[in-house]
Amino acid sequence: MSTSTPTADPCSPRRPSPPTHVLETALQVQDVVASTKFYKDLLGIEPDLNTPRMSTFPLGNTTLLLFQLNATADDSVLPESRGTIPGHGPSDDILALLNQTQTTETGSSPAFLKQHFCLAVPSRADVETWERYMAATGVHITGTVDWPRGGRSVYFADLDGNVGEVGSRGIWAHY
Repeated sequence: MSTSTPTADPCSPRRPSPPTHVLETALQVQDVVASTKFYKDLLGIEPDLNTPRMSTFPLGNTTLLLFQLNATADDSVLPESRGTIPGHGPSDDILALLNQTQTTETGSSPAFLKQHFCLAVPSRADVETWERYMAATGVHITGTVDWPRGGRSVYFADLDGNVGEVGSRGIWAHY
């Protein structure tokens, strides 16, 4: 019976180092102008890029991207043979649903993707400050959570029904 350790196949590719963080978070929005104003007012920062196709907000090591719905569906070929950004966003069937109004028991409302993202702040006190600020400025707060590790979150809805979260340390083992 052999007790030797198996050796790696020399033909197998070597796994790269793990990523350090999420560089971009993208939200598809119905009206990039209105959504840019919403996030500019909420976050108190100017977008790095602001075009009819998209806006970008720098957030520490991450960039929040707001894409005009259906403006990123096709591939974007970059000049000078720098490459191609593959088309992304909802498929045509999902896009059709998002572009129609749904009739519900409480009236008509648009369909939403309800994409989720969390903005990190250091402490519970910071989350509570954000909660008071959002309430005072008319941002729709959809929930709060006190986490078992001691963290706190406040959830809010943006203009497109996306589920934003402001969360403190103590939500996850790594934060």
